This record gives sequence, C-alpha cells and structure tokens, in this order.
Amino acid sequence: MTNDLTVVEEILSIKNLKKYFVKGREFSRQKETIRAVDGISFSITRGQTFVLAGESGSGKTTIARLILRALEPDSGEIFFDGTKITNDVSSLKKIRTECQMIHQDPYASIDPRMTVLDIVKEPLDIHNIGKSNKRRDLVFEALRDVKLEPDEIVSKYPHMLSGGQRQRVAIARAIATKPKLIIADEPVSMLDVSVRVGILELMRELQNKYGISFFYITHDLSTARYVGQTIFILYLGKIVEMGPINDVLSRPRHPYTQALLDSISEPTPDNLQKEKKIRINDPIDINVYQGCRFRARCPYAIEKCKQEPSLEQIDGQRSVACFVEIN
Repeated sequence: MTNDLTVVEEILSIKNLKKYFVKGREFSRQKETIRAVDGISFSITRGQTFVLAGESGSGKTTIARLILRALEPDSGEIFFDGTKITNDVSSLKKIRTECQMIHQDPYASIDPRMTVLDIVKEPLDIHNIGKSNKRRDLVFEALRDVKLEPDEIVSKYPHMLSGGQRQRVAIARAIATKPKLIIADEPVSMLDVSVRVGILELMRELQNKYGISFFYITHDLSTARYVGQTIFILYLGKIVEMGPINDVLSRPRHPYTQALLDSISEPTPDNLQKEKKIRINDPIDINVYQGCRFRARCPYAIEKCKQEPSLEQIDGQRSVACFVEIN
C-alpha cells in the first residue's frame, strides 16, 4: 500500500471510514444511533486543496477529528503519507506533527493567557522541533509567512488582536512545524467579509511556497470555488457527489448539491425573481438511514430511492450517488 500511495502522490487516503454515536441517556431504553460518518472513502493528492462541503451536522468536523486521531473510528482505514495511522499508537507523533488544523473560531482556538510568541512556539516545544535557542527564529519566520510583523506582535495577547490577526496567528502556529497537510475547518466563517479574501489568498500563497496540501471544510460554496481543485459533497455522513470543483459547481448532478448552490445569495436584482431549480420539501417522518438519505427532502424522489444509491462514476472524474439524473 505504501508504494502505491507514493506513486499516485496521495498525502491522505481514507477507506470505508465509519463512526457512529449513540444519542440518549446511559440507562435509557430510547437511544438513537447517529451515523456521523458512514463508509466514507476518498484520497487527497499532495500539494492540492480538497474541499469537503455540506450543511451543519453532515459529519464534516467528525471526519477531521478522525484524521487527527482525536476520535477513533469504528471501522475503516486511514493512510497518511503512506503510513497507516488507524489503530497504530506509534503513528500518533507523525500525524500530530505533519498534519495540523486551523479551527473555525480564532477567539476560542488560541489560549488567551499566552502571548503570540508562546502560542506559535508551543507545537515546536511539544514536538521538540529545532534547538531551543533557535525556536524564536522559527516563530518569527512563521509570523512573517502570514503577513504579521513579529517585533510588533510577539509580546501581545490574543485580546489585543483583531479577528483577522488572531486567525493569522492560528495559521502561523499550524505552519510552524512545516506540516504536509493542513485541515482548515471553516477557517473564514467567523471573520468579517472584508478579511476573508485575505485569509484565503494567504492559504494559496503558503501552498505555493511550501507545497502544503489543504483539506478545506466548509458549508459556503462561494469560498470553496475560490480555493479548491476537487470537492466532495457530504450529506448525513455520506458522500453524495464528488469531482473537479468547477465541474461540480457549474453542473451539479445531485439534487442536494443543487440545493446548496441555490441557497447562495447572489447580490443581483435578478435573484429576487430567480426560480430555484431545486425546492427542498419538508422532511417527513422516515428512517433517513434506509435508502437515499436525501429522499425525504428531494422533489425528484422516486420509488427506487427507497434503496441506497452507491457512489458511481458518471463521466471523467465525476461521481454521484443518485438514481435520478438532473440537468
């Protein structure tokens, strides 16, 4: 497996990954199983940005936590840079050093009691990277990479920074260890609109400079188009569509993808009279894990949708899990 991954230049490969949660009190008879991640398989190519998109509750962050080994999967395999990291304690150091995460909330993801210097230097200390007397230089380098002036900011605390500066500090901390993969979980959703483009452009610059692969998690398809090359559309723990991002967003083949696109507010007067191609019906009381999970909300649902569709390749690099072909 290692040799195959090296040949195809995959930095991350996931095979049939599953993670279920049980909802309900410990001694209650009424318990519900939530299939947060249910048989997910995909690969991320080295040096590119792959986008995982879906609404809240679809399982995006759970996948990120499984990759980082913050959660253990119920079944399935994860290979990172040719090394199997599932059920392997010895691989923890590799994944924690070479795979970093940028969190959604820059206010909560960094310690308010630490200075910027200590925040960025912390992963270097934990993983014993570089000589102790040289780590300050590595911190300065990381801060310059994210367009912050080290001399002006290293002694400041998070409350003294703007939201955009806090997120840049979080990015500096992520790149300080020179990772091969960065998981960016909604990295601009809590920032002002005027700041978002700068952060996204910064990610592209860091990718070009260091060859970092990005796993970009979002519900906002407008930012996804700006940063990604390949997109996976996730719904209730299942990938329903995947392919090159421009192809998928220009010509969606799954009703849920079309619904996500229709939800984007376009700043044009014509949008007020725009007739949506997809109108999502009110959910009905059914077991969503039987058959197509989107069928209760899909206006195109047919009798065959009571069976679960598999993710099938339709043309080129495009794949979709749907029995109904939409245009």
